[in-house]
Amino acid sequence: MKFSKSNLYKRLFITYTIVILSVVSILCIYFLSKTSEEIKRNNLYLNDKILQDVNETLEYNSSTSRRIMNMLYEDDFRLNDVIKYLNSDLVDYIKGKLDYYSASDKLYYNGIESFVKSSFQLNNFLKSISFISYSRNEISVFNRKGEIKNYPFNSNELLDKKDIEYAIYNKNEISIINEIRDAASLKPEGMLMTTYDVGVISDVIKKYKDTNSEVLILNKEGMVLYDSENKYDYEYYPYFDKLKVGRHEILLEDSYYVDILPDNNGLMSVVRIKVSNATKVPLLFKVSAFLVSLFLFIIAECVLYIKFKNLSSRMDSLVLAMEKVEKGDIDVHIPLSKDRDEITFIADNFNKMCEKLNDHIRKSYLAELRQREAEIVALQNQINPHFLYNTLESIRMKAICNGDKEVGKMLYSLAFLFRSQVKGNLIVSIDQEIKYCNKYLELFKFRYDEKFKFKIECEEDLYDKGIVKFTLQPLIENYFVHGIRLERDDNELKIYIYKHLEDIVVEVIDNGRGIPKEKLDDINRRIRECDHSGKSIGMLNVHERIKIKYGEPYGLTVTSEENKGTNMILKFPLREVE
Repeated sequence: MKFSKSNLYKRLFITYTIVILSVVSILCIYFLSKTSEEIKRNNLYLNDKILQDVNETLEYNSSTSRRIMNMLYEDDFRLNDVIKYLNSDLVDYIKGKLDYYSASDKLYYNGIESFVKSSFQLNNFLKSISFISYSRNEISVFNRKGEIKNYPFNSNELLDKKDIEYAIYNKNEISIINEIRDAASLKPEGMLMTTYDVGVISDVIKKYKDTNSEVLILNKEGMVLYDSENKYDYEYYPYFDKLKVGRHEILLEDSYYVDILPDNNGLMSVVRIKVSNATKVPLLFKVSAFLVSLFLFIIAECVLYIKFKNLSSRMDSLVLAMEKVEKGDIDVHIPLSKDRDEITFIADNFNKMCEKLNDHIRKSYLAELRQREAEIVALQNQINPHFLYNTLESIRMKAICNGDKEVGKMLYSLAFLFRSQVKGNLIVSIDQEIKYCNKYLELFKFRYDEKFKFKIECEEDLYDKGIVKFTLQPLIENYFVHGIRLERDDNELKIYIYKHLEDIVVEVIDNGRGIPKEKLDDINRRIRECDHSGKSIGMLNVHERIKIKYGEPYGLTVTSEENKGTNMILKFPLREVE
C-alpha cells in the first residue's frame, strides 16, 4: 500500500488547540470565581469587623456611664457635693464650697467639677454630662470645654420612667440616664445624664479603607440614629421589619448582605454591603487574568505546533522506511533524533532489525544444521549408557559363571545405576530415589566392608510422592568424600524422610568429621547466594535444582559440629509424581 501523508497531526493539533483553549478558559473562569469568592469572604469579614467595632463602641459608652456612677458612689464627699449642687441654687452652692475650702487644709476641692473632669477623661466620645435636679426642676449641662449651661427642666416623660438606668436617643447622639440617690436614705435627688456622640462612629469606619460597607444605628423603635451614607435623617427605617440578628442576604433597596448585632441599651448596629459590591472583582484584575490566559495560550500553541511538526516529520520518515523494507530494500536506515521517546525507540529498533535481518537469513540454514547435529549428539548420549549397561550385564553374567557372586552383585548395582540414568524423567517417586540410593550405598558397602553402615527410613504414605531425580545421591557422595573417617569402624549414615505440614523434609545425618564453623558459614552463604566458587558444588547444585523447580522457600540447609557429624536438611513441597 502506497503511503501518503495524512492529516493526523493536523487533526491532533486542532483537537489539542480546542482542549488548551477550553482548559485555559476554564482556569481563567475558575480563578476569577475563586477571586470573587475570596473578595466576598474578605468583604464579609470586614463587615463583621466593622460591626464588632461599632458595637464595642456603643457598649463602651454604656460601660463608661456605669463607671461614672461607680466613681460617684465610691467617694462620699463627691456624692454629697453633687447632691448639694442638685438641691441648692448656684450662689448658695458656691458659698458653701468656698467656706469648706477655706476651712480645709486640702489643696483642691474634690467636688462636682473635679468629678465631671475625671468623667470626660474616661471616654473621648462623651459629649456632655448633665445633672437634673428634682427640687429645682433644672438641668445643668457640662461640656468638654468646662462650660456649664443651665436650662429649665419640664420633661415629665423622664420623671415617669421607673428604670434605674435607661437611654434616650436623638439624631447622632445617645443619652444614658441614671438616677442619683442619697447613699444613706436612698432618697431620689436627681439624675445624671451622659450624652455620647454617635457621629464619631465615622472615625471607626475610616479605619477600614476602600470598604463598601454601610453602617446604620437604629433604636428599638426603628428610628435611624446614625447613617454612614446620610440617606436617612433620624427617620423610621422602612425595612426595619426585615432585620434579624445575625448575617443574612436580604432584599432591601437592593440585594444586601446584612450583619446585625444589638447592644444592651436597645440599639441595633447594622452593617450592610450590596451583593454586587461584595463579589465584585476589580477591572484591573480581570484584564490581568485575561492577558495571562492569552499569554499561556499562545505559548502552549507555539510549543504544540513545533512539537507536532517534528513528530510528523519523524513519523513520515519511519513509514517511508517501512515501505522500502516491504519492497525488499533492507539497507534502509532511519536517522535518529535526540529525543528519547517512543518514535526514537521504534526507529532505533527498526534499524537494528534491518541490520540483523541479513545475518538472520544467512545464519538460518546453519542454525538448522546445528539443530540436527544436536539431535544426533543427544541420541548418541542415550546410546552410550545403554551400551555400558549391556556390557556390564555381560561381565556380570561371566563373573557369576566363574563363581564370583560378590563381583556379580557389585556389577548388578552399577548396572542398575546406569539404567536409572537412561530414564529421562525429571521427577521420580521417592520409592525410586530410595532404590537408587540403596544401590549406590551398596557399592560403598562393598568398598568399606564393616567400617560403614547406613539406614534409610521413610513414612509409608510418602513412597509414591514426587522428588527431583538424583537429589539424594550428591548429598550421600559428599559424606564419602569429606565426612567418613576410615580409621573408625562405627561410621554411620542415616536418611530420614518425613512429612512436615504441607512439605516433605529429608534429613541426611552422619557421624563423620563435621565441618568447621567458618567453613560451614561460607557453605551456607554460597548456598544462599548460589555462589559456584569453591568446593561443595554437589550440595549447591541440589539446592539450585530444588529452588528452580519449587521456588524461593525451598532448598537445602546445612548444620554441623566439628568431630561430631553433619546434618543436611532438604525441604520441598509434597506433590504427586508428574
